[in-house]
Amino acid sequence: MIRAREWRNCAVAIGFLLTVTSGARAFAQAAATPAKPKVYALLAAIGEDFTLVTEVSRTGTHLSPYRRHTEKVAGDVLNRMALYSLDQAITKIDPASARVYMTMPAASMQGVAPSQRAAVAMAKIVSDLEQMPQRLQWDRIVVATPAYKALEANGLGSKLQGFGMFAQSQCQAACGGFGLLDHVAAAAAEPPDGVDAVTSDDQAIKARTFLAPFSYIEVWVLDPKTLAVLDEQESFSSQKLAEKVWKPLDFDNGTAQKYLATRIANLIELSISEAVDRSEISIRRGTVEIGPIREIEPGDAKQ
Repeated sequence: MIRAREWRNCAVAIGFLLTVTSGARAFAQAAATPAKPKVYALLAAIGEDFTLVTEVSRTGTHLSPYRRHTEKVAGDVLNRMALYSLDQAITKIDPASARVYMTMPAASMQGVAPSQRAAVAMAKIVSDLEQMPQRLQWDRIVVATPAYKALEANGLGSKLQGFGMFAQSQCQAACGGFGLLDHVAAAAAEPPDGVDAVTSDDQAIKARTFLAPFSYIEVWVLDPKTLAVLDEQESFSSQKLAEKVWKPLDFDNGTAQKYLATRIANLIELSISEAVDRSEISIRRGTVEIGPIREIEPGDAKQ
């Protein structure tokens, strides 16, 4: 069961968690090869926002059951995590290539209608790229931004965007109707109609409550000379995490914090990799593997 205090501790720790994890995810410029390699300019424009969403109890109200809070993750951490994932995806497709690495702040969306946000974001990026004459030496520009179309998927609430975490603190199965002793016995067992989740040791479990990190991004491929958009691909990945009731995660513990940060980082890498794999970069090289937007299964986050 996720308690209010545990969720607050989790939220406060997010910035620290991602900072620690990103430190282990360094990347390096590809070594030059005798043949002239293709040059990919990789640009992360994710920004600093990490969204925390939780479902709260509602009775007799038309208000949304979801509460949202945005943590600012300083130090360009989210951009660096996205950049690492872009680098890994391009390396898989074209290992002999050279890469140029760039980051930009996310465009401000204050007062921008949701339907116009993607266009505003890309206009800002193109404007900045126009000031870089070195782009004429590149073969492709690959950009990662938050996906600006509000998404509702996999029971994780509504209006999901970018990188974040959903906390389902409301009981989802076998939630009441017991005497005290029956209630204790029922709480100790997995509810057969519970939510499919995975534990910290990658065991499938039926859960009443869960945490679910998610990554909802868009990858854009640009022609460096004209800055025309050649392709754009959305990708969403999430994973529901839970533990046995007698083995809860302690978010005051550094081990639990590192575990959660690793899950977040793996999901970011997965979503960006899937978007690049569906893009024209992969299609041109004949290695595309098309797949739907999906929730990953237990164990996938470590692959």
